[in-house]
Amino acid sequence: MVWEGRRLKAVPYPNLDDAYFHNAGFSEEETLHYYLTEEEGKPLYIFPINEKLRYLVPFAEPKETIDYLYSMATAESERVVVLADDGEKFGSWPGTAELVYDNQWLRRFFTLLEENSHWLNVTTCAEFLKERPPAGRVYLPAGSYREMMEWSGGFWRNFFIRYPESNQIHKRMLHVREKLELLPAGPQKEVAREYLWASQCNCAYWHGVFGGLYLNFLRSALYSRIIAAETVIDRFLHPQQSWLELEKKDFDYDGAEEVLVSGPELGFILSPAQGGSLLELDFKPLRFNLFDVLSRRREAYHCNIFELADGQTSGSETKTIHQITRVKEAGLEQLLIYDNYRRASLIDHFFPVDIRLEELLCGLGAVEVGDFAGSPYLLSSSEASGAARISLGRDGLVGMAGQVWPVRVEKTLTYLPQSGEIRYDYRLINSGESRLTVMFAVEFNINFLAGQAPDRYYSVPGVELNESNLSSSGELQQVEQIGLVDEWLGISTQFNFAQAVKLWRMPLETVSQSEDGMERVYQGSTLLPAWQLGLQPGEASSLSFVQKVFELKKGGELS
Repeated sequence: MVWEGRRLKAVPYPNLDDAYFHNAGFSEEETLHYYLTEEEGKPLYIFPINEKLRYLVPFAEPKETIDYLYSMATAESERVVVLADDGEKFGSWPGTAELVYDNQWLRRFFTLLEENSHWLNVTTCAEFLKERPPAGRVYLPAGSYREMMEWSGGFWRNFFIRYPESNQIHKRMLHVREKLELLPAGPQKEVAREYLWASQCNCAYWHGVFGGLYLNFLRSALYSRIIAAETVIDRFLHPQQSWLELEKKDFDYDGAEEVLVSGPELGFILSPAQGGSLLELDFKPLRFNLFDVLSRRREAYHCNIFELADGQTSGSETKTIHQITRVKEAGLEQLLIYDNYRRASLIDHFFPVDIRLEELLCGLGAVEVGDFAGSPYLLSSSEASGAARISLGRDGLVGMAGQVWPVRVEKTLTYLPQSGEIRYDYRLINSGESRLTVMFAVEFNINFLAGQAPDRYYSVPGVELNESNLSSSGELQQVEQIGLVDEWLGISTQFNFAQAVKLWRMPLETVSQSEDGMERVYQGSTLLPAWQLGLQPGEASSLSFVQKVFELKKGGELS
């Protein structure tokens, strides 16, 4: 920013990767200048970032950079080679602290710049603008740097197709932006807009060589800002303590309607088309989305894990983050399990009655005998009069041992504002002509961000778990209540079952690459309360349970 008279004015010269220019047909020589463009009559000067320089600094010997710059130089000094890159490459990325400082790369580089200053001028974009006119006018297509275009499949928004979790964050942001327009100009609108802008930080929306979307704390940070913006808006729109909103819309632009419910302390999104599942559960006092998890999906780099199972890098030289190939722990290949449906919550499963925990750990889809998880449900009613009540159902199939049963699943969600509770009621009907004996389970995936932290754990009244951390797995019988506690954030969610259940718990973990190598990332904890059903033809069974979200007092007590 620069001062111009008494007004603060944005400097109009962004740096864009030279890939933008190459995609527009520019040669390498033509990217050694800056250009002028305009958008709706507003001028903008654009400097191309040199990709070659981006790889040389600091990973090649300093002399290689000087030699490259010399090859680009002309006697007229009309060319400019722009270096703009991540500051992390100067000490934060693996091996760079030793390279840049211990091995004196930076000192040697600056020394060579001084020694070659008779022909090499180190300057800034602002100074070069004063000295040289633009090389011409340019209009550039949408794009990014070369590696990003490869990861995204040529267009950045393809990440919204590849990762529905990214799409959801983006569409939640757009949904709140629509609500923002309901506010009149004023300080509340400005505060909400600032939160909304913060939620647009791109890091958690994509995945390439960095963890990006795979890092749960980055996603959580965006949700926190989205919920904060929405809370500011809701306080203006609903000055009363108790209020309720219910909206049906194609929230995520998948061609099917979702149901969005919002109250003073909870907000949630139900997708009938995606297994009648809950995609989001926001606890507004702490600006936290409990259901923010990521499905396990195949990534191109997973094929390298078996070759790198010994955890060793190939070669000892310092590499760019695009060249690093190593694993951060042994045994990651055993975690390469892929989901055949989106890992949300309130997902309905049918399993054989003799199913074991070890089989479930290998992937729920692999042992599923029903066709309900991820399949469309029909929304039968939704109302918000005093309480929000949503009912939906599906006629599906359960198949075992060569026999198939038609089964109907009906479920109803009820939310009373200011209660912090959602009640789930099920009715399951055997529409077949013979007795059905099966295990019915409802999947919840909850993410309190750290699976191994001692201040985040499972709590079962009257039961001392061998392992209580949120990355633990296990099977419990006759469970009437279970809670997940996060003392660090100050939040707990608790499930109370009308009749005792068998309960499985297991971690949801992904394998992704980062700048330091491929790593395990905790995405959430999976809860599977299960009921054994024995239904005669035409017989129905009713089940119910309640989920409550609390804020903890100091010391871990419920408020």
